[in-house]
Amino acid sequence: MTDQYVANLYLLGSPRMESDAGERIEISSKKGIALLAALATTEGFERSRVWLQQMLWGSRAQKQAQSSLRRELSNLRTIFAKHGLDILRCDQRVIGLKTADLYIDVCHPQSGSAQRQFCEGLDLASEDEFEEWLRDMRIHFEEAASPRARRPQSAVPYPDDRPLAAKVALVPPESTFEIPQADALAKRIGMMLSNALTKIRWLPVTSTNPVIDQADSDARYLVQTQIVGADVQATINFSLLEMPGKIIRWTESRTINLTDESALQAEISRVANCVGMSFDNCEQRHFTANQVNAPTDLAENNWRVRFHIDQFTKESFARADYLINQAMERHPENGELLMLRANLELWQHWIKRADTRTSANLAPLIRAAMRADPADARGPLFQGILETWHRRGTHALRHLQRACELDPSMAQAFVHLGAAHYLLGDPEAAIPHLEHALFLAPLDAKRFFAQGELGTAYWMLGRYEESLAIAQNIQGTHPNYVLAHVLETASYSAMGCLGDARVARAQLLDEKPYLYRAMLDWIPFHDRAWIEKLRNGIEFDGHSRSHLRAVERR
Repeated sequence: MTDQYVANLYLLGSPRMESDAGERIEISSKKGIALLAALATTEGFERSRVWLQQMLWGSRAQKQAQSSLRRELSNLRTIFAKHGLDILRCDQRVIGLKTADLYIDVCHPQSGSAQRQFCEGLDLASEDEFEEWLRDMRIHFEEAASPRARRPQSAVPYPDDRPLAAKVALVPPESTFEIPQADALAKRIGMMLSNALTKIRWLPVTSTNPVIDQADSDARYLVQTQIVGADVQATINFSLLEMPGKIIRWTESRTINLTDESALQAEISRVANCVGMSFDNCEQRHFTANQVNAPTDLAENNWRVRFHIDQFTKESFARADYLINQAMERHPENGELLMLRANLELWQHWIKRADTRTSANLAPLIRAAMRADPADARGPLFQGILETWHRRGTHALRHLQRACELDPSMAQAFVHLGAAHYLLGDPEAAIPHLEHALFLAPLDAKRFFAQGELGTAYWMLGRYEESLAIAQNIQGTHPNYVLAHVLETASYSAMGCLGDARVARAQLLDEKPYLYRAMLDWIPFHDRAWIEKLRNGIEFDGHSRSHLRAVERR
């Protein structure tokens, strides 16, 4: 099958790359070679950007390391492009190799490999972490090539080949300093984080007691906590590692005031949200890598459903509906399936701007999901959303507050709690909840929704410049989000910037003319005067409503 390859990467001996025609691909940068070696020797042939930055540029400041990694990737792409190669795949978190057209010698046992050292001659003297990793890799390949090591060589050189389960384990927090209260602080942080994670009911956590030795864990993901320094304030580094390669899927350092219990709890909730979202993204990738085959079990089925719901298209919703129906034939009372069904139905009703009579049909489904798991915050969240749509504000607030209590890391619950307040006519009360939701979920792909809700509350309070800034920020990532165009136009109009308002209005009508009026009419304000005020902020300076309707029809 060697005819499938167009490039060859040799790491046993002096590292080099060649095309199948024998043409030498010159990579003069040691960091470039080290980067390729790191990618070629891990499961899935990928590493997180953070791992690569720490390993190859750990001696530099974070921003310098990020810049150096981007520059090295650009240089490698330029070199490969000269030979007609495209073997790197990159996104915001992960760098990987496209291996379909690439031969990697360490993935194939060869005679005489015992005489060739892994990455012979390569060293990065200033990067201690890389040097330690390189020593471990050389020992591994030497042992694999020895006569006693007769087991088949894996493409991924890990000392432990146990199957890993899709769950999260917490490694006991550790501190890098010695003071009397260090152990107590580590235990306190560990227990708070463990409790926060177990409140995310869909997230499989191995234990409520973080005493797991990572060497004995069969979990695919480990949460590591390192307390770097502590006095009144503590600097704590949190990381989510994917095993067995210790790929850093998420990491962040936070400085926390230990004397403020509410601030500490908020920080722990934020960490739990980031761990949950990172885990979700990784598992969706694992279970959707092969969409041809049917799901092998209920867990895989549910992850595929989550993936399709997140795609947010008509086709993906239909696929999620099919998978749910298939699974519910065998597991009609499964709580997770009921939650996924309720989530899917809510999104479909929202997209269609369903009337209250139609959306009322969701109530029995949501109640069934709540009965299946009363501790799951998603049940009260879904009920609160439904009550909001039906303009039953007091009931909505009660359910949404319950959702926030059940899972303080659930940003979505705080978003809808804030929205329920401004829809009741109290935008001032909405703002703390919406700002807290944005604080909790820095990784949320749907942050634009929370930002739009915050922009609406600002607009209601007359804080037009802040509303405008949010609307324009949303348009940078989600140019088709109608609410952002509505807020931009209405804010410019209220500020007296009519020329800018006309430009914004023209873009609104150009982007989504057929959704503009339907969206305004659907917003469930208790006081419908707010709808009229929004409409007047758009339909001004002689543009009659009949004229705008004509524009929309075109």
